Amino acid sequence: MAAIPRYPSLFQINTRVWLQRLSRGAGKRVTLAEINDETIDGWAATGFDWIWLLSVWQTGTAGRRISRGNPQWRAEFKTVLPDLTEDDICGSGFAITGYTVSDA
Repeated sequence: MAAIPRYPSLFQINTRVWLQRLSRGAGKRVTLAEINDETIDGWAATGFDWIWLLSVWQTGTAGRRISRGNPQWRAEFKTVLPDLTEDDICGSGFAITGYTVSDA
């Protein structure tokens, strides 16, 4: 492993959003297990020292219920995503229930 630079650069990707886009493009569900090393290496090759997979941990039903039940949030979501479905509202990636990679 290389030495950590004094001022490392971080690439943060919203894993849920990224995998959902890949899934739509592929016409099937894509999981982290299907991401090849070249993809991650490509990010590193652009100069990033660290890769942060945001929203990768397991979340629970309470977070989804809160996000789906807030009328102000739903109105905002609908403004950004006119074709919004219930499945699009998956709750906060910070409402972690377990430190295992989510299968969602």
